[in-house]
Amino acid sequence: MHPVMTRLNQDHTRLASLLDLLAALLDRFHAGEEPDYELISEMLEYLESYSDTIHHPTEDLIYRRALDKGLQNRDIFEVLLRQHGVLNQLNKRFRRSLEGIVNEEVLRRDEVETQGRELVHTLREHQALEDTEAFPIALERLDQADWDAVDALAPRADDPVFGTPDPQRFRALFQHLKNQA
Repeated sequence: MHPVMTRLNQDHTRLASLLDLLAALLDRFHAGEEPDYELISEMLEYLESYSDTIHHPTEDLIYRRALDKGLQNRDIFEVLLRQHGVLNQLNKRFRRSLEGIVNEEVLRRDEVETQGRELVHTLREHQALEDTEAFPIALERLDQADWDAVDALAPRADDPVFGTPDPQRFRALFQHLKNQA
């Protein structure tokens, strides 16, 4: 498997664990408890700073390459390309709502929870479509030259949580992951 796909698969495994954590925090929120807003905020920042600037643009290169080659199931790749923008907007909307709560704005808890659950649900469905449909097609049909071209164009940066850590920016997330270990 090409190193690009190895990294993307690793990112998906890590994202799944963060989505489980976010769902658990939303369960606490639903139960009327106050979740760790700093932890949630850092998770959303991570999604924006890494997923939306490194991970998704790399996938976009693969999907566009697949579309350019006329691979089967065009609709899958087109849907995934559109979803990347939608996911970014869902993240930003939920993040603004959480910041509103922290700043004591009057917001309905059920609406904020719905935003968070929509983000988790959409990310899980998106990732499942990539893992079960798009990635297998791309792995089967793209050749070494395609993968090398994707690798050459892919944005590069270390993962600030699971790669080269940024413990100041993601302090609460690091502490939580450390406590889990």
